[in-house]
Amino acid sequence: MTVDEVVTQLKYGELRSLAAREDIPAMVSYMNLALIALYGRFKLLRSEQIIDLQDNIATYNLASDVLSIEAVYTEVAEIGVNDDNALNGVFTPSFDTIQLPNAKTGNQLSVLYVATPAKLLVDATDSVTLAQNVRLPEQLMEPFLHYIGYRAHGSMNGDIKAENNTHYMRYEASCKRVLDLGLIRVDAVPAFVNRQEGISDAED
Repeated sequence: MTVDEVVTQLKYGELRSLAAREDIPAMVSYMNLALIALYGRFKLLRSEQIIDLQDNIATYNLASDVLSIEAVYTEVAEIGVNDDNALNGVFTPSFDTIQLPNAKTGNQLSVLYVATPAKLLVDATDSVTLAQNVRLPEQLMEPFLHYIGYRAHGSMNGDIKAENNTHYMRYEASCKRVLDLGLIRVDAVPAFVNRQEGISDAED
């Protein structure tokens, strides 16, 4: 689906009562927030980072698209993450670093993680912006729209009884329905599987 198709749905649906329905940059910003929420919740895109270890260096930068770490492997086995009881485990002292005490030159870590979606950009010309592809399975369109409605209405009214909270409850219910019906599988990925298979290139 394209940004234009999403905008059309929002204009006549979730944002029909808001001025934001005519504000394409605002709508695209809400789309980006919704994509991050859904990619994290349903693990739609996975990736892998290989880290070359070095003597006397314990902390290493993580890739900029890391949403959450699923597993970390050495050349021989999986190791614990943020587990004080795990021997030779790794820690994440910050959201963008990983720490391994006793790192040795020549060894490697394989970090498997849930990745962030590609960010939708707002171009100087609306035609370019509107033509962008939104990489999202069709079965997640409903929660996607509800999340956008929640963010857009929330920017207008923070009242707990307001429309934004209604959209958030609809978002939660829709996500639960997707999981209950098995429309999206949220599984851990073993080390030998190609990590980037949450959304295949064939869906572009």
